[in-house]
Order: sequence, then structure tokens, then C-alpha cells
Amino acid sequence: MGAGKTTNSRRVTAKPAAKATKKRAAKPDGGRRRSVRIRMYRIGFGDCFLISFPPDGHGSNGNSGTHILVDCGVHARGDIKTMERVIQNIADVTDHKLAIVIATHAHQDHISAFGKFAEEFAKFDVGEVWLPWAMDKSDKRAAKFEKKTLALSSQLETHFAAMAARGAAVDNEVLNAIKNLKGNERALELLRRGFGANAKVRYLKAGDELKTISGIPGLSVKVLGPPDSEDFLSQMDPPQGHHYLALVDGELKGVDDYQIFAPKWIAKDSDAAPRLTREEMRKLRDTAAMPLDELAFALDKAMNNTSLVTLLMFRETYLLFPGDAQYGNWRWWLENENADDILSRINFYKVSHHGSVNATPKDAVEKMSVGNFAAMVSTQSSPWESIPKPELMTALSDRATKRIVRSDWLHIADAPDPLKSAEPIQPKQLPAGFSKGSLWFDYSLEL
Repeated sequence: MGAGKTTNSRRVTAKPAAKATKKRAAKPDGGRRRSVRIRMYRIGFGDCFLISFPPDGHGSNGNSGTHILVDCGVHARGDIKTMERVIQNIADVTDHKLAIVIATHAHQDHISAFGKFAEEFAKFDVGEVWLPWAMDKSDKRAAKFEKKTLALSSQLETHFAAMAARGAAVDNEVLNAIKNLKGNERALELLRRGFGANAKVRYLKAGDELKTISGIPGLSVKVLGPPDSEDFLSQMDPPQGHHYLALVDGELKGVDDYQIFAPKWIAKDSDAAPRLTREEMRKLRDTAAMPLDELAFALDKAMNNTSLVTLLMFRETYLLFPGDAQYGNWRWWLENENADDILSRINFYKVSHHGSVNATPKDAVEKMSVGNFAAMVSTQSSPWESIPKPELMTALSDRATKRIVRSDWLHIADAPDPLKSAEPIQPKQLPAGFSKGSLWFDYSLEL
């Protein structure tokens, strides 16, 4: 898969957390501070982060640095129409050179721009593309998962469209979840072939380690997710432990004659009574009782659980980028890696899944050292008013001693501002280390 395997017994080696909080003495640098800069763009409901490293580990950021782009996508129903200008800024800042492009998972709000702005990305010199193993079409399990997800999401979309056409009430959050799964084929194609620019494509999984990164001296990476285990696969197969809805004779059926079961499950009068195991009977009962809106959310969660989770380690600084990882993904490395050691050393945290309630487990937050890290969350209340979760945002803000910034604090004309109930409340001045531009917030992590 392009990276070496490790066993669970291997641990991240780091200096004690107390030293991580120690202020580093400034060194002569032509009047410029040496830092890693994380830029979070406001693109609506989606993720787009640009990480800029000093070119040789000793210089400043700016256009002379080396860069990693983590995701670039926006949900169609949460699009605030800034993506074209964002991509132009990325091109200007990087001089069209990206050491690495990381696409954490196949949701629209994380990769759609790679397809929609394919001509622009074709102008970039990209060194490597990192994808989760679940995007690898040569992996039979990954290919099967993708095929079933696309088939199911298409059926569900048709089903709910038919319901709406007949005047039935349809939950918008269900439609939004389905929309996020679709329309990403062009982006996936370009990512899988390295943008056609001879970029090296790596499919990564939990336990992989990259000790040297071409073009970024001093950077090493530990991949914490997604895990490659039978237990995890059973959780991410949408829905958990259930059979799939199926196409009937290759055709989509309407509301009235919509069939939940594939033809092989339908007994004819001449058939003998089926002999099912106890486990098959349980699955059959669960499937029959599962509402289709729950199936839509199960598909959405399964895709989130394939998120690539990367721990970037650069000169004693630790940056955690978990994509949209939900509990199944977190659980693996919280139980199988030295989670206490890792989380206590985090200096920057990209908040998982836009601050959703089903991301960033409570025990993970509690393991992050108070005041030792800053956080950014790319979020807005449209198309999901339930995101971000106020209680989670408050807990993260407390843990980070208020060094946390939301993308929707940046006012954009005609874009939704934070809800009145939103947490944390936007301060009059940004926390230390943060600054803002016309379309972004920056965090500078001093080395």
C-alpha cells in the first residue's frame, strides 16, 4: 500500500508533555518567525486546510515554504461560493506546488473541488496524493463498499424524490446526507491517478508510518486511521450488520412498488420453508424494521468512518488531522495505540466532522493537555443546524483555553453566521497565534 506496516506494539516516541509547552527561544531568522502555518479556508460546509512548512526546516513560511493541502470540498447545500477564490489563493501561496494532497474520505464536502476545478488542479505540481485504503479500487473490500454505497445512495435519492413528488414530508437532513455521498466520481478519478501529473499515490491505513517525507525535511507521519480489521469492517459496512437494498432487475423502483429485499430473499409458493440461522433471522428482522432515513444516515456514518487520520510530527510539534472520523475509527486507535501519549502531546487539532456530536469522543478530549493545543473547526449551521454541537465546542474551548477558531466567524456576504446558541462565542480579538484574511483564518505554530 505504499507504506510500511507496523504492529500495535509500536508507539510514538516523543518528549514529555511538559517540554512541549515550554516556550522556545527565538533564533535569528532575518526578523522572521519560524513557524508552521495552518490556514483554514471558509468555503461553507466543508473542509479545506493548507499547511505550510519552512522550506528547509529553518526558514519562514510564505511562498517559499512547502505545503500540504488537506481536503478541498464543500457540500452542495452548504456552498457559499468562495471556492474559486480559495483555489486561486492556494495557487498564489504555493506557486502551484503541493508536496502532498491528502483526501481524507470520499464525501462531497471534502473532495468535490478536486473534480469541479479539475483544470485548475491540473496546473499544480503535486508530489504525492494520500488516500485512505477504502478508496483503493484494487482492494476488493474497498471496491465492494464503494459499489454498494453508490447503488444504495442512488436508490434512496430516487425513493425520497418520489415521496416528495407525491406530497410526502421528507427530512432535509436525510436528503443532505444522501447528497454528500454522490457526485464525487470525477474527483475520485483525478485523485486516484495523481492528477495525471505523475504524483505518487499512497493508500494508507492505521499503523502505517512515514518516517521521511520527500520535500519536507523533519516531517514524519503516523497514520492512526482508518483501521484495516474485520471488526472495523463489520461496523462500517452500511448499515451495520444489515443486508442491502438492491436494484430489482437493474431498475429503480418507485415508492409504491419499492422492494426492500433482493429477489433471492423472496420466496415463491413452491419454495420450501427457508432454513435460516439465528443470526440471519436477527439481521432479517433488523433490516425489515429499519426506516430508510436511518439507512441514509448509516451510509453517511460508514463513509465518515473510512476517514484518513494523520498525526503530523514536525520538530517536536504534533498536528492531528482526523477528517470526519466517527467513533468506529477513533475507537480502534484509542484502544490499540498509545492514545494517552499521543493526545497529551497534540499542539494543533483539526476538529473532526465539523464539530458534530458523533465526532471527537469525550475521552479523547479529556486526554488532550489543557492549554497545550490550539484548534480549528471548519463549520457552519447550514445545511445542518445541529452542527456544530455546542457542548462539544465548549469542552474543546475549555481544554484549549479558548485557543479555538470557527470558520463561520469570518463574515462572508450572504453566508450564514453562527447561530445565537453557538459555542464558543466569537471574541472581540482572535486568540494568540491566530490571524485572519479575506477568506481564511491562519494559525502560526511557533517552532
